[in-house]
Amino acid sequence: LCKFVGAMCQYHGAAKIVKPKMDQLKVAEAKLAKAMGELAAAEAALNKVLAEVAELDAELGVAQGKMNALKESAAAMQRQMDAANKLLLGLSGENARWTEDSRNFAIKRKRLVGDVSCVCAFVVYCGAFNSEFRERLYGLFQADTQKRGVPSHAKIEQVSFLVDQGTIGEWALEGLPSDELSIQNAIMVTQSSRYSLMVDPQGQANRWIKNREKHRISQNPAMCVTTLTAKSLKDQLEFTLGEGLCLVIENVENDVDPMLDPVLDKAIIKKGKNLYINVSDQNMDYKEKFTLYLTSRLPNPHFSPELSAKCTVIDFTVTMKGLEQQLLGRLISMEQKSLEDTLTALEEDVTNNTKSLQLLDKQLLDRLSNSTGNLLEDTELIEVLANTKAKAKEVEGKLAEADERKIEINEKREQFRPVATRGS
Repeated sequence: LCKFVGAMCQYHGAAKIVKPKMDQLKVAEAKLAKAMGELAAAEAALNKVLAEVAELDAELGVAQGKMNALKESAAAMQRQMDAANKLLLGLSGENARWTEDSRNFAIKRKRLVGDVSCVCAFVVYCGAFNSEFRERLYGLFQADTQKRGVPSHAKIEQVSFLVDQGTIGEWALEGLPSDELSIQNAIMVTQSSRYSLMVDPQGQANRWIKNREKHRISQNPAMCVTTLTAKSLKDQLEFTLGEGLCLVIENVENDVDPMLDPVLDKAIIKKGKNLYINVSDQNMDYKEKFTLYLTSRLPNPHFSPELSAKCTVIDFTVTMKGLEQQLLGRLISMEQKSLEDTLTALEEDVTNNTKSLQLLDKQLLDRLSNSTGNLLEDTELIEVLANTKAKAKEVEGKLAEADERKIEINEKREQFRPVATRGS
């Protein structure tokens, strides 16, 4: 009993300590359960918010993608606008000219057959005559073309039809007189498919040919200039044929050596990839760059019909106007050499600038015609156009300045004109 009472006393003491703690535990567990419930609700709300944030992030990404695409599109559009402005600015000066040229080309195209026929007849048949007979023959060609109903212009300028001003300026720098007859002769020399036989009593054709072919002649002068009486004519012919050089045969009389007939006839033999001409039973190598020039010092030669048919006979006899121009140049070179040197340098600059302008125009048209796709996306073409426009303006400015200087120089040169006219 004593032990029982003692145990109860101990239990009562322990219960007094544990019971409040047990009650506190129940309260704490109730609070914990409530807190855990609130935590679960908060986590559920958080997950919901996170899901909404993820959805908004996705929408933001899509919106940013659209924004970047729009920015790129706007930048591309701006570039195209800039390119279009540059293109319009670059072509603005050419619009009127190209429109007019297009109309003219349509008319020229319809009348090209008759025009080409007249000009070809002039080159083939009129070379042996002086300027008066050339004009008469050319007038007959044109009248016959009109009579037969072949589409052609009423008046065709041979010089402007066959050659441009840049080439004429080049010929002048090479020593060709600037009168119309000399320019016609140069056209016949350069445009005819047959080799030229030039009636050249004053030697001006010979000088011009040697200046024109200076680069090729300088490679071997002894082989490129000869006469029909030269012992080494066959060797010279073989060398120039094989090397593609030019051969100038001077002092031709009324006939030429029959050895030259296959060359004049262009009796070319093709074996595989090689070309030959049979000269005196010997196959000589032939290159297409080879050119033959024949000049005669006789003022009134009597060429055979066969020789006239094989060559393009051209009368280079100097005219009154051409002689006057040459005498004026020599007179001024003696009296005022600096003035003539200035004019020569100026003409050279004008020729080079004219050719540069023509080349720029040709390159621009080539780029425009060969361009594929959208022109506004071809940045290289836009840059080429801008550069071409700038260079063209620069060249046009130089040409205008050169024209003014040329007028001033010609005014000074005209003071010596009466002396040159009297001398001619």
